[in-house]
Amino acid sequence: MSCADCFKGSVHDHAKPTGTEEILHGVRTYTASPVDSAASQSTIIFITDAFGFNLINSKILADIYASKSGFCVLVPDIIPGGGVPLSSLALMETATAPVAWWNVYGQIRRIVTVVRMMTIFMPFAIRTRGVFPSILAYARAVRAELPAGAKLGAAGFCWGGLQTTKLTEESAVEGGSEALIDAHFTAHPAGMKPPQFLESHRKFKVPLSIAVGDKDFVLSKDNVATIEAGFRTEYGNSEDAGYQVKIYQGCGHGFAVRADPKKTIENEAAGQATEQAVAWFKRYL
Repeated sequence: MSCADCFKGSVHDHAKPTGTEEILHGVRTYTASPVDSAASQSTIIFITDAFGFNLINSKILADIYASKSGFCVLVPDIIPGGGVPLSSLALMETATAPVAWWNVYGQIRRIVTVVRMMTIFMPFAIRTRGVFPSILAYARAVRAELPAGAKLGAAGFCWGGLQTTKLTEESAVEGGSEALIDAHFTAHPAGMKPPQFLESHRKFKVPLSIAVGDKDFVLSKDNVATIEAGFRTEYGNSEDAGYQVKIYQGCGHGFAVRADPKKTIENEAAGQATEQAVAWFKRYL
């Protein structure tokens, strides 16, 4: 987690989750089912941003994915100790709001806010440091229960983008030769350097679709250009090359999940990123 925008955004109240919660493979899981559950047996694992189950947006977005794609979408509550509290949204707004240098009260308030934020973010970083084996075990258990011919997709957002990228490097079973993941979408992934995208892709060549804003401070436009250039050099630029990178103008980090409905450009881009993900999964699952 490397920028303030990882903890900024809006809580969506325009809809309510329509899925169900259950314990699946030992993990509390939100399940979003398509209207026609017989249409496809393929499944998407949705790894949230740092807010986890605390932010209702992820469940609402999972419902939309299921409705539009026809696939079951699983959102595991996989963050040890739970996600970052929603109070972080207001704290970050306070910490990043402009304050005149001569405004002593404002400067003191900012310092106090930053200290409060550190008491939240540092424990999160520590307790999630070793979480990947649990995510891998969950994904492999989901894969093992899929019916013959069904495929498994992964969608990761911000912190979750790192986790799903790592999943694409893994085999369906320990020591096996079959890929665990069949299609991968990630929006504004965090915690990775540009070379990691291509390095992760090389092993199983899992089809990868990336959505990122041109104002993203975690994955800058220059870094995105580097990533795309690497894929283009190695795999070409045809529609069947197995990768896709889309940059959304006027959008910062987190827009695909935490877009402000009052900001037209950001909100419309979030909808377009959803369509990007759905089209990618429908193509490869």
